[in-house]
Amino acid sequence: MNQKNKRLIWNYYQEGNLYPQSIPGLTRALCHDALSWHGPHPLRHLVGVNELVTTFWQPLLSAIPDLQRRPYMFIGGEFEGKDWTASTGDFVGTFAREWLGIPATGTTVHFRYGEFCKFEDGKVTEIRMLFDLPELCQQAGYELFPPSPGTAQWIPGPLGGDGVLLEAQDAGESQKSLELIEAMIFKGLNKYDQKSQDSQDLDLYWHPHMVWHGPVGIGSAYGLEEFKKYAQGPIVRAFPDRKGAGHKARIAEGQFAASTGWPSLVGTHQNDFMGWTATGQKVGWNIMDFWKRDGDKLLENWVLIDLIDAALQSGVDVLARLEGDDKAG
Repeated sequence: MNQKNKRLIWNYYQEGNLYPQSIPGLTRALCHDALSWHGPHPLRHLVGVNELVTTFWQPLLSAIPDLQRRPYMFIGGEFEGKDWTASTGDFVGTFAREWLGIPATGTTVHFRYGEFCKFEDGKVTEIRMLFDLPELCQQAGYELFPPSPGTAQWIPGPLGGDGVLLEAQDAGESQKSLELIEAMIFKGLNKYDQKSQDSQDLDLYWHPHMVWHGPVGIGSAYGLEEFKKYAQGPIVRAFPDRKGAGHKARIAEGQFAASTGWPSLVGTHQNDFMGWTATGQKVGWNIMDFWKRDGDKLLENWVLIDLIDAALQSGVDVLARLEGDDKAG
């Protein structure tokens, strides 16, 4: 990883935090004109830095003029010969005007984001970004999903507060983190026999006190048993043939690692999930994962899923609830 590229992204974040209305100009300077941007529904795919600025950044900054990005994890690495950065944290600010059909609250709001940036010749040529729109809708008074089975909370950063890596890390530690998440995904999660979660041998990869920080609609899980019950269990029951695949970036630095896939999970919707009736159709979910390793085990996992798009693939338009009376109680 070229640490200069990582520093460019970090400086972009910090300058934008000091002067939010400068973000469009900063974005034009950082990114290649032909940038490819991939985000959640309803934005999905934007082509070129001009479209990114006019379709995403300017409307968002109009809605939240004092927007701040507060990353609690920031790493860099190389994937398929290209430099990538990955960060996750919160967007925070005053929700002053409607955005994406979500009514303004006039109050301070927060919602999680994840972002991967690819560099080529000193410019960002690709960005993949997810943000927890259901979390923002919830603060505006609209519930898009049934109550989360897991813990519903404002997601904290890494235990130890050590997730922002501004300097190069030990290469051996980085490789150890990468190998652990690859083993967990491809030799653990993907080994599900469609009968028992024990077939995944999750205890081989996860710390006994692991925490899975999930999106609104699923919630967080504390400990391996909650992870199986609230996160993995409902997913494997609804999509028993699901596999992790389609990674567009997978990097590690020090004790931290991150991956994103478009889609990252593919499977057949065979049983009901979150109130969505089984369709028997193939689905593909866009996901971002961020991990912290402790020794030989994974201690924490921050997860973002485009659940609005996932619902659409199962025939449910949850954003239509913004036009109705489905406000939180």
